[in-house]
Amino acid sequence: MAIHESVLPGQGLLCRFFCMALLLLPGCVIDRQAGIDPGKAIILSPDTGIVVGSVTAPMVQHYWEIGHFRYRRLGESTGGVLESASATANYHWGKNRPIEPWGVGPDAGLEQELGRLFAVELPAGTYEIYQLDARGRALIDMPPVRFEVTAGAVRYLGNLHVAYCLYAPDLPSYRGYINAGLPSVRDQSQRDLRLLLQKFPSLKDKPIGTAIIDDSAWKNLQQTGLPSPETECGIINQG
Repeated sequence: MAIHESVLPGQGLLCRFFCMALLLLPGCVIDRQAGIDPGKAIILSPDTGIVVGSVTAPMVQHYWEIGHFRYRRLGESTGGVLESASATANYHWGKNRPIEPWGVGPDAGLEQELGRLFAVELPAGTYEIYQLDARGRALIDMPPVRFEVTAGAVRYLGNLHVAYCLYAPDLPSYRGYINAGLPSVRDQSQRDLRLLLQKFPSLKDKPIGTAIIDDSAWKNLQQTGLPSPETECGIINQG
């Protein structure tokens, strides 16, 4: 049922330190969500299509709430990420600044779910979402779910949502750390399509079809023998 992480307790701060240090090295790159240019007209090539949707995660009190859903084209090792947003706070003489370094705050209308919208142009073909991680804390590979990119078309894939399973001792000041994730795909087209057209006005001239990702492989995770989060975690954020 839950996807359990491969990073041991206490490694979070160490991962965070090395991630920050690596950014100072020439040529070091952090995976970021790619997307179409909101200000340019969409001209699809004969062999590309666009997938749209949203990524959300519950508002929780820890530093690792940016969720990355990693995808790749079948038969290829490289791909991209679809990510949720960082929580924000008022600090450094600024308002609503992302808490997570190099993070991006939530899109308008998705503030309470730390959500980000995506609109990505990709070569036509079959893709799979094969891994979920929160920045700095990698989760183990999970059963892949697939989606299709159709040449010349725009398709809504759904709302990729992750509810985190937190380990938190009985200490009020302890922020906790993620030790599992519960991913799902939800049809939030009534909300998402309205917000997508606001963020990407160029999509208004394109018909958007619906192709919700089948997440049954994630729902059947209990069959793999993984422990239930209800018995393994101190806190469950279902979102």
